[in-house]
Amino acid sequence: MGADPTSSPPYPREREADVVLRDGSTLHVRPVRSDDETAIRAFLEQISPESIAFRFFGIPDLNWVTSWALEVDYADRFALVAESGTPPSIVAHAAYVRESEARAEVAFLVADAWQERGIATILLAHLAGLAEQHGITTFTAQVLPSNHRMIEVFRESGFPVELRSTRDAIEIELPTSLSPEALARFDERERIAAVAAVRSFLKPRSVAVIGASRRRGTVGGEILHNLLAAEFNGAVYAVNEHA
Repeated sequence: MGADPTSSPPYPREREADVVLRDGSTLHVRPVRSDDETAIRAFLEQISPESIAFRFFGIPDLNWVTSWALEVDYADRFALVAESGTPPSIVAHAAYVRESEARAEVAFLVADAWQERGIATILLAHLAGLAEQHGITTFTAQVLPSNHRMIEVFRESGFPVELRSTRDAIEIELPTSLSPEALARFDERERIAAVAAVRSFLKPRSVAVIGASRRRGTVGGEILHNLLAAEFNGAVYAVNEHA
């Protein structure tokens, strides 16, 4: 039986949120809990070796990574996970660790199948808001030069980012607060995600009419007739238990 998620340090349940990705799909974002060990390990085991190596600059022991991912105090060390499905499974993990009074290192790991949907950017925004509330004004990150995807995540995040090249890595620095221009970019992302979320309802590729009828004047009959009369160009499935 897992540990009580409300035990010390107190679990910040108010930080849970449902988010919409750029393709219209939704995820549940929440702080890491002390009873997440099994879920975190399952998440790590589905990550490709390449993604693990990009994140940890090599292939670490997964037992160590699992313990690291669970180590939080919700102030100096804060971690979030993104969940999908029923029952929910973890598809992304993000964390910051305070380095000094006003600085913290931030890092992300997203399941391969869920990359390029804007998850890391959303988690960065959530972590930045949390860090700012705890007196952290600057995020830092170390990224391998070959990890072009993560470098682009930071560049396209909306935060004003500074990049410096070293012999072994790209050093990234960004504020935890957003400028008005950056806020406008996040608003635009939310608008695009909202449009994508309803596109399947407004522009479906197929429609099933449950209770369809041959008789005009009935609800099922009129819906089916209107779909055909409007020359809907997708597949129409007429479903009736008697025909």
